[in-house]
Parts: sequence; C-alpha cells; structure tokens
Amino acid sequence: MYQLFFKFIQKSMWLITLFWLVVVAQELGHFPRLFLYSLAIVLVLLVQQKEALVKAYRFAMAHKKGLVFIAIVFQLVVIVSANLLVRRDAAVVITGALEMIGEESISNYLTRNPNNLPVFLYARSLYHLFGFSALWVLQLLGMMYINGTAYILYRTGRDFFSQQVADSLFSLYLCLLGFSPYVIQTYTDITSLPFLAGQLYLMVALLKEEQKANQRLCLLGLVTAIATVFRPTALIIVIAFAMVLFLKGKWKKFVHYMAVFVASFGLVFAGLTVAIYHQQEVTIVRDETLAKSLTTFINLGLTYSGTDQEDMKEGLLLYVEPDKREEYNNGMFATENELKEIKRRLRSYTALTFAQHLEYKLAQTLYDGSLNWLYREPEDEKTPLVSPLYAYTEKNAFAEAVRQTIIQYDGKYYHYYQVVKQVVWLLVAVGLFAAVRRYRADDTLNFLSLAIFGGLLFLMIFEGGKTRYLLQFFPQILLLSSLGLVTIYQKERKL
Repeated sequence: MYQLFFKFIQKSMWLITLFWLVVVAQELGHFPRLFLYSLAIVLVLLVQQKEALVKAYRFAMAHKKGLVFIAIVFQLVVIVSANLLVRRDAAVVITGALEMIGEESISNYLTRNPNNLPVFLYARSLYHLFGFSALWVLQLLGMMYINGTAYILYRTGRDFFSQQVADSLFSLYLCLLGFSPYVIQTYTDITSLPFLAGQLYLMVALLKEEQKANQRLCLLGLVTAIATVFRPTALIIVIAFAMVLFLKGKWKKFVHYMAVFVASFGLVFAGLTVAIYHQQEVTIVRDETLAKSLTTFINLGLTYSGTDQEDMKEGLLLYVEPDKREEYNNGMFATENELKEIKRRLRSYTALTFAQHLEYKLAQTLYDGSLNWLYREPEDEKTPLVSPLYAYTEKNAFAEAVRQTIIQYDGKYYHYYQVVKQVVWLLVAVGLFAAVRRYRADDTLNFLSLAIFGGLLFLMIFEGGKTRYLLQFFPQILLLSSLGLVTIYQKERKL
C-alpha cells in the first residue's frame, strides 16, 4: 500500500511540477523582449563563469548574518517608504483592531468573516498594550516572523539533510520573501509563517529520528494549534505526516505518535477556541446565514478563476428576496443557499469546461514569482490603510523610487523587481520537478510531496487562483525544491 500510494503521488506530482515549470517559464515571455534578451545574455555570461559564480555563492553562504542584515535594512526601507500598509480585508481587520473605524462596521465585517477574528484579536491585544503604536509593533513583529522563519528553515535543512540543502533553502526563502514587500503586510500570510516552519522542522525530526519523540510531539501539537487558529490549512501537513506513518504499517508507533499529538493539540486548540468564542472585544452575531463557511469557499472555488468574489455573491443573491439584496447581512450565506448554488455551478460546467476551469485556476495559483503582490496607489485601492509616514516621504525621490520599483504593482519600474522574482521562482519549479522526477522509498520525500499535493488539492476545491495562497505551504515547497536542486548540482559536479 505504501509503494502503490506514493507512486501514484509521485506520478501526480511529476505532472503538476511539469505544468508548474511550463507556466512559470511562459510568464517570463510576457516581459519586454529587449529586457529578456539582456537577461538571457547575463545568464549565459554567468554560466560561462560558473566557477566564479560558485565561489560568489559560497562566499555569500559563509556570510549569512550579513545577508540577513542587508535583508533587514531592505525591509526597513520598504516599511518607511510604503504609501499604504495593508489593503482590503487586512485593512478592515487592522483598522478595526486599532479603533480607526466604527464598532458597528468591524462587528458586521467579522460577523460575515469570522475566520479573521483571531488576527483581529491578536492586533487588538497589541493595541491595548501599545495604543496606536501597535501599528509599528505589528510591522516589527512582521520582520521578526519573516527573518525568524528563515532561521527555522535553515536549521531544518542543516540538522536533517545537508549543508547544501540548508544553504539552498535559506537562499530561496531569502530571495522570495526576505527581500520582498510582504514585510508590510500584517496579515495571516506572514503571521503564520514561523509556526508553519516550526511544524515542518518537528515533523522532519520525527521522521528522521526516534529520540525525544514525546517532547517533539507535544511541541508539534502546540505549534500546530497556534498555526491552525490563523491558518486552518496547517492541518494538511499533519494529515500527510499521519498518512506516512499509517502506510508504513508500524501500528504501535502510529498510535503512540497520534495519541500524544492529538492530546497536545486538542488541549491547546480547545483552549484557544474557547477564548476566542467568549471574547468581549467585538460583537459577533452567531447566525449561520450571516457568516461565510466552508461551503462559501467551495462555492467561491467553483467560480471560473477560483477567486471571483463578485461572481460568487451575485450567484448567492439569486436566493435572497429582491428587497433585501442591498442589505449587508441579508442571509445569503445560509447553508441551504450555498448548497443550491454549488449544485447550480457544477451543473453549468461540462467535463471540458470544468477541466479548463481547473487548468486556469491551477496556472493562476502557480505562475507568479512575485507571489501575487498587488498593491497599487492608495486611491486605487479598496479600504487602504495609508502609512502615517507617507506624509513625510510622499515627495522624497528615494522613497518614490522604492515605491515605483518594489511596492506598487503598477509602478514604472516594478517589472525589474518582478523579473528577478520570476527567475528565482523558475529555479524553485526546476528543483520541484527534479525532486519528484522518479519514485524513491524515502519517507521525507514522500511526506513533502504528499503535503504539497494536499495543499494544491485544497486550493483546487476551495478558494484558489492566487500564488499568494501558496505562502501557507511555502516551507514544504522550498524544502522539496532545495532537495531537487542539490540533486541536480551533485549530478552536474560528478559529470
């Protein structure tokens, strides 16, 4: 059963990563031709100077603290130069937590979107401690989360694989997230990262080593409970871990590990859930007709792009009386309405159009090396939280150059930043393809492949269609890619 199941996962991942490689490479073709030709010439010159490139990489890896320091300076420059800090849903949550909008507004929003209540309470607790300065505390914590995750991932590679894997994992992560504008986004994407990385570290440790199992399982339960409060998809990697143990057929070990983990996780998660349910910071109307649920996100996932909120709402409004359709809390999220709309959407697809929908949704999920960063000018955004520092940097030439190159998706020079990210993302796709090219009876490789497969399957069933959603599976994606890249490098050195 172990071999049959994981050979199926390996073949599936081979097809998915090949598709991933193709869509990422195709996206490079959308950049200006002259720009691409120049990039190609630079890459050819770098390949010709391979030994010098290897020496430069080794020098950089020998000075990781220096790289992290440069990344921190980069992040501070982005924070100071930013014209807006958060947008859309995140902006409503943060402005509500900082009492910048009315109590009724944030109450209505969280009644409809209860999944954002934990991050609201997290930000509100900081507001109680620091007042409006909590806005900058959130930024500081965001920097700690991003850079702390880099350390956890590096230790995962070094402690359980090799120095080469650790260096590759550290480099890919730092290029994609350490040097990125995501540091200003104080939302669950960044907040959950160190907990997700901690999950990965502990699970790999449990697969690789027998000692300290109970301590690691208890800590895994704690970390998973916190991660699940912010990101329920943190449970997907737990399912993959459990399936590896189960299919190995070592029943005593499976029962032992699951019993300790479930006890630890259940205790912490139950405590957090009860505390959140009985919170007194904001009024939440407990009515299933008013709140988005799992069926809402299945419904949203069935829109053609997988993320078309307006299309989803238009469909649900068909089941609401015409005179109530303009009301915010009009009961359109009733389970009965959701199920009717899901059935209607499924009937509207043919086998061909449903396959095209999945292909488009998967491509939109995988293609973008800038990880779906879409900040624009504040006046073009919905409910933006404009940075208090913008009044001082609005006319500063350097800050404006940072905004036009790194922060604003529609900036004059943003494509320079974007193409660098796309090249790194292409490297990630190459590593993933190499890692799953053939089946190996390796528990860790199979665990990582299954965890990523499960994450992508989740995004195909529920809301998907944005590369940003891969951030919740980033630790396992980058680790598997690093294993593949090191395999390529070792084979090339032998030749």
